[in-house]
Amino acid sequence: MTLFDWTNTTFEIKDAKIDMAILPVAACEQHGRHLPVGTDEIIMSAISRRVAEALTRDLFLLPAMPLGTSALHGGTPGTVWLGEETLYRVIYDVVESLYEHDVKYAVVINSHGGANEVTVRPRGNYIVKTAVRQLNYDYPDKAAIWVQPFTVAKADLLTIFESAGEEVQAGEVETSVMLHLAADLVKGNGQDYVPAVTKEYLDYVTFEQISPTGIWGRPSLASAEKGAAALDASVQATVAYIKESFYHIDQMREMKS
Repeated sequence: MTLFDWTNTTFEIKDAKIDMAILPVAACEQHGRHLPVGTDEIIMSAISRRVAEALTRDLFLLPAMPLGTSALHGGTPGTVWLGEETLYRVIYDVVESLYEHDVKYAVVINSHGGANEVTVRPRGNYIVKTAVRQLNYDYPDKAAIWVQPFTVAKADLLTIFESAGEEVQAGEVETSVMLHLAADLVKGNGQDYVPAVTKEYLDYVTFEQISPTGIWGRPSLASAEKGAAALDASVQATVAYIKESFYHIDQMREMKS
């Protein structure tokens, strides 16, 4: 198995006859006083590379896309995002371009998700699901999926962390993973804050209106050891999800033929 990325030449990629590619999609948004606005990109880059290395096949790993749909954090300095139609078009166009050089399987790792989420509804970058669905309609001989590592690793994360089930932003999980990956960028443990409302309120108001601190969770409980365990669990769960998804897609196609 060989992992190819943007450091390879076009001829190296061509000669390998690669049929799978991974596109990580992150975000550039506020994460309280203790985490950088690039937290999601740092985490997504680490997870996607580890996932690519763990998949037992040649594949092409794209660089993590740093911008997603972060409008709910609008107005907080350092937060920038793409509109829904723009992100839809970007995801669609990138995957479509991969299809032009014989990629058959496309994986969009759509931000890291969360342990209090479900696999049928993306947390953050929700428009990615629509783009992936349309690609599958338009290219029935190909296969595209989206996955969120923290969401598919929910069972493990709820065991590793004390507060994973109530975290939405910059809490115990994200802070732990950052302490493991880039401790020099973490400025203290952050201030615990869990609003007395459910995350569905974010469908109607901005994040800052609910949490002026920029935190929804308990970062004081974080540790680098927990972060390392969470990263391993998320990679393993994501690899399993990818393999299982494409296996069932191929099985269904064989049945139809």
